[in-house]
Parts: sequence; C-alpha cells; structure tokens
Amino acid sequence: MDNLSNIILLAVIFLLSLWELIGIYNARQKGLTKNVSRLLTHSLLLVGSAIALIQIFFWENKLVEISPLAITIPFYTVMILIIFLAASELAGSLTARIKGLTKNISRIVTHFFISLAAIILLLKIT
Repeated sequence: MDNLSNIILLAVIFLLSLWELIGIYNARQKGLTKNVSRLLTHSLLLVGSAIALIQIFFWENKLVEISPLAITIPFYTVMILIIFLAASELAGSLTARIKGLTKNISRIVTHFFISLAAIILLLKIT
C-alpha cells in the first residue's frame, strides 16, 4: 500500500470524525439534541480510523512479512465498518434534510467525504 496517501486519507477520516463528534457533544451540552446513536457512531468512526492508522504505522511491515493478506483482512474489516457507519449517517442526514427536520448541510458533506475516503482506501488495497 502507498503509505503517504493512505495516511492522508485516514487522517481526513479521523479529523472529520473528530469534528463531527465534537459538534455532537457541543450540541448535547447545549440541549439541542438528545441523540445517543450519532454520538456512538462517530465514536466508532474515530476509533476505527485510529485503528487503521495504527495498522499502517506500526503493523503493516510486520504483517506483510507474515503474509500479504495479514494486513488486508484487518484493514478491510475496519474500512467496511467505517463505510457502513458513514453511509448510514449520510442516509440519515439526507433523510432529515429532505423532510425539513434539519438545515445542517455540513453533516451531509462530512459523511460524504468520510465515505469517499474509506471507499478509495478499500479500493486501493484490492
């Protein structure tokens, strides 16, 4: 895998997930939302991207020595989890926007870019 571009894409996922998590936390503190699932989803996105970064930084060379599939199977698992979570958040954000429940477009944009970055990473390692 091309480490630098992978690290950049994972950093984008990590930072966008962190941005969304901070936004949700602030909204909960202000009493604007009581949604716990979004808090959990973004926590999982953050943890998943951190795990993927750790895999690339620390384990990639050692795992590739064992077997070429040793890095791709755990990485696939994390990327599929990230894609699923981001896509479900994207769908929920789009639905809420279409129904007029929210005017927030940043959620749609950030989840689109998280999904896109994860899909690109997934396709790069195949």
